[in-house]
Amino acid sequence: MREVNYQTDAGIVTQYCQSDQAVWLSGLSGMVCGLSGRDEGPFRARGLFLLDTNLGRFEAERLKLVEQVFDADQVKLVWETPGGQLGVESRWMFYPDTGIWSRDDVLQNKSAHDVTIFSCLARFCLAPGHYEVYSQDSRWCNENQGAWRRLGPGSIVLTNEGGRSCQGATPYMALRGVNGDTGVAFHVEPQGNWVIRVSAHTVGTDALPFAVVELGLADGDLQMHLPAGATFALPRLLTQSVPDGKPHLAAPALHRHYLTRQMSAERAATKTPLPRPAPVVYNTWFDVFEVLNVPRLRQQLAAAREVGCEVFTIDAGWYGATEGHWSEQTGDWREKPDAAFRGRMADFAEEVRAAGLGFGIWMEPERIGPHAPVLKEHPEWFLSTNGPYHYPNLEHPNARAYMFAEFARLIDTYQLAWIKVDFNFELGPDPTHAELARYYAAWYDLLDELRTQYPHVYFEGCASGGMRSDSHTLAHFDGHFLSDTVNPYDVLRIYQGALLRALPGRWCKWTVLRSIGQAVPRYLATLDAAPVSVITPSGALWEPSLTVDLDFAARVAVCGMFGLSGDLAGLPTEARTRLCGHVDFYKRWRVFIANAIAHLLTPPQPKMDRSGWAAVQLQSLDRSTNLLFVYRLDDAGDHEVFRLCDLDAGARYSIVREDESSTGAEEWMGARLINEGFAVELPVRNSAAVYVITQV
Repeated sequence: MREVNYQTDAGIVTQYCQSDQAVWLSGLSGMVCGLSGRDEGPFRARGLFLLDTNLGRFEAERLKLVEQVFDADQVKLVWETPGGQLGVESRWMFYPDTGIWSRDDVLQNKSAHDVTIFSCLARFCLAPGHYEVYSQDSRWCNENQGAWRRLGPGSIVLTNEGGRSCQGATPYMALRGVNGDTGVAFHVEPQGNWVIRVSAHTVGTDALPFAVVELGLADGDLQMHLPAGATFALPRLLTQSVPDGKPHLAAPALHRHYLTRQMSAERAATKTPLPRPAPVVYNTWFDVFEVLNVPRLRQQLAAAREVGCEVFTIDAGWYGATEGHWSEQTGDWREKPDAAFRGRMADFAEEVRAAGLGFGIWMEPERIGPHAPVLKEHPEWFLSTNGPYHYPNLEHPNARAYMFAEFARLIDTYQLAWIKVDFNFELGPDPTHAELARYYAAWYDLLDELRTQYPHVYFEGCASGGMRSDSHTLAHFDGHFLSDTVNPYDVLRIYQGALLRALPGRWCKWTVLRSIGQAVPRYLATLDAAPVSVITPSGALWEPSLTVDLDFAARVAVCGMFGLSGDLAGLPTEARTRLCGHVDFYKRWRVFIANAIAHLLTPPQPKMDRSGWAAVQLQSLDRSTNLLFVYRLDDAGDHEVFRLCDLDAGARYSIVREDESSTGAEEWMGARLINEGFAVELPVRNSAAVYVITQV
């Protein structure tokens, strides 16, 4: 037996063991694998891959190792089934500076006959012991809600629902030993439905159970035909160490990996534009939803221009030449003849451009409503869901050409600068039994071609908020809407969870405001003396609403891709002036935010937790520049101390509060900020502050 070790810059080891017939892991990112490092145990708790087909089930030594290559930062393993009919090539890349392992597996049918694939999952077998699993519940307006649970007998199965990658759960999981001080996180970059299965497997004695992780393409309804001679690439997997067993401490390494390695590689491969900072968008939805009144829109346009918005986007309600709710008219992308713009939206788009803003629209291209003319004319182009809607069969060349042409027609007709691409329904079971893998491959290809042909258009992803916001999908959009709830407290908590699996600068967040004048009295004062109150939705609708501090709401949203909605025209002048300041701040810092990594100085909390403090430190890749976003929620104390991360202990740092730059900067040594922390004082509950921290 031979050992090959890969060590991170922080000293965390992943260890492979080799023999002529097998390769196995004895350690993964600091976690012990196998049976005390030996390749022993039942079939179900050994090996690095599971393949179940109509030819049989293959795992452990039932997959013959035919090639093994270990280089400085990469590993190549090739297995074959008995007789050499099927092959699996597995390539692992190691990044010592972040500790990230990426793994890409490819199936190959080497036989002369078609093969049916029932399961094809990567496998990681951890040593017997007691384990805890961290996963994220993800539902409408409740995305990225993480919690730990004990791994008991049987399995914990995480998967998505409805063809939406973050509905049900997110493709992310962390594992640690009970009372352990380290852990390992697994990320699936899905193409289609996905699964992460964590199982406790005994060995027939009184020994503790193995923890076996199997993950990749979902196999609940997988009956995928792999033609003779064909290959099939499985979803990329990432693994990383979880310092101290705390998932939020692993986020900066993941962000650094995406920024320095994977994102640039994906852009080169797809030939799509590099990510660019988002313009400040005003979206009409939270004014009066789908009711589009042109005189009122002109008022909102003037207010959006006043506060510094750069794009004005018309949300749902502009389309559909037939009867029905806006959701039923999707797929009919003709303008309404008797409502909204009455066929003259191009004229309004010219008004928007004359005001100095780009024009944008909302659409939901995949949902084809029951009354869409194209569905009646070409039913063979579309696939049925379990409900009244259809979606395009993008493997059909005419259907794909139609979808591209509709996008292109809208972009060209209205000279679009922004398009919000939503996804508010479930695809249902894949009729090809490929777990939507081929559908999503075609969908991503369509998006990539569109972005290449229209590099000036900002493509924003949305799926009832963040219900299709996996890292693979994010690579094919310029940004993605975080959640349909725009309650800033919800947004803050949902954003914290999102940072465990994606970059901070990839999330579109809105500040949504409406004035109710002096309707809310102040204690011990007359109503005439009451301040003007500003409200925001408590969720995805205006009812109920809550009063909110404008600066708090803006500082929650500006930490990402900043947008506005609601009734800007109805805000008092003083409120619009304050919004101007936040828009100006975002414009100065958006390039930094788009390329920053995030340190969560407070761990993610459940959405309904309104207590305590929260803080996020955004940091440049060279670590010289930082933005500290601090939020005091419902906490009795008016100050809190935060220890900053990853600074140069021997360097001096300038600290300026963003809204008090005229008072001058303090200077602190990096060691003091790291070890003692920086004290923040916020005398009012439910308020926020931003500090600019730069190396002198």
